[in-house]
Amino acid sequence: MQKLSQQTEEDERTVNKYREETARIRRDIHELRNSPKIFQKTKCSICSSALELPSVHFLCGHSFHQHCFESYADSDSDCPTCLPENRQVLDMIRAQEEKKDLYDHFQHQLKYSNDGFSVVADYFGRGVFNKLTLITDAPTEKSRITKDVGLQRDLLMNTRRNV
Repeated sequence: MQKLSQQTEEDERTVNKYREETARIRRDIHELRNSPKIFQKTKCSICSSALELPSVHFLCGHSFHQHCFESYADSDSDCPTCLPENRQVLDMIRAQEEKKDLYDHFQHQLKYSNDGFSVVADYFGRGVFNKLTLITDAPTEKSRITKDVGLQRDLLMNTRRNV
C-alpha cells in the first residue's frame, strides 16, 4: 500500500507539473498570437558571432546568420537548435498513441475472447506488461528519456507486428 501511495503522489506531482507547463505554453501561444515579437538577439546561435544581415529568426528566440542556418539546418521551417528536443516530444506523443492503441486492442481482445487468461498470457509472453529498466553510465535526463521512448517504441512496434 505504501508503494501504491508513493506512486500516486509521484503521479500527482507529474500531473501538476504538466498542468503548469501546459498553462505556461498556452500563455506563450496567446502572447505570440496577440502581440508582436521583437527579435533582439545580437549573436548567432550556431557560431556565436555578431549577427549581420541576412539573418534568420525563429519564434523560439534563436537567431542565425543565413549561411550558418543553411549549412546547419535539416529543413527550412525548423529551428536547428530546438529540433532534437522537438523530435523527442513527437516521439513521446507517438509512443503514447501507440500505447493507447495497444491498450484498446488488448481490452477488445479480452472482452470478446472465450479464454481471457490466454489473452493475458499472450500479452505477458510478448513482454507488454514488463517495465523496462536500462542501466547505463550516469545518463543525462534527456538521454534517459530518449532511450526510454526508443525502447517503448521498439517494444510496441514489435508487439504490433505480432498481433
